[in-house]
Amino acid sequence: MQDKQLYKITIALAGIAQAASLVKELAQTGKADDVAWQASIYSLFQTDPPDIMAIYGNNMDGIKWGLEKLIDQMQTPTVLPQTRYMLGMMRLQKKISRSEKMLRVLSTRLDQTKKQVEYFSLTHPTVISNLADIYLNTISTFRFRIIIWGNQRILNASENMEKIRALLLAGVRASVLWRQVGGSRLQLIFSRAKICNMAKKILAGLEQTTIN
Repeated sequence: MQDKQLYKITIALAGIAQAASLVKELAQTGKADDVAWQASIYSLFQTDPPDIMAIYGNNMDGIKWGLEKLIDQMQTPTVLPQTRYMLGMMRLQKKISRSEKMLRVLSTRLDQTKKQVEYFSLTHPTVISNLADIYLNTISTFRFRIIIWGNQRILNASENMEKIRALLLAGVRASVLWRQVGGSRLQLIFSRAKICNMAKKILAGLEQTTIN
């Protein structure tokens, strides 16, 4: 695996880790890192980015949270809610890839919601509600579903569940990207150290000038 491919795989994995960890934080505390939250939602509307970093806003801040969580996960291989969410997102991506009809519906619905972003704002409640509805009426119709663990009082609030569903959608989108750049489940077993080291390099800013 060449450094350029490893770089892309690591960014995509960080996107999945970011969405998964934000879901965990929201479910348990009702709060989430604002920069990471904005970047994950932003990624849903980047259908033709010039490069992989553009998907998260063309700067390290957008994916920093995800890189940090990915490093933690690679260094401490424990089955945590974040790990379960990540694996669930990857599994759902695989199911989606087998359904051209669902892919078309997702693309159409996201294009429609993108127009709302231009009218309202990226994380306006109307936009988040529509993203949650997309997840609920497409991906959530599969027999396999991601079970969310958290504070029941928080999960009972519709606003929080809409944010969580929007983040699950962002995580599945990152999983699509991960597959597109050559990601595989075997890498999570046999290339953990390489992925972790690359994530540390990206965080340090070393790859910004050497890999485009």
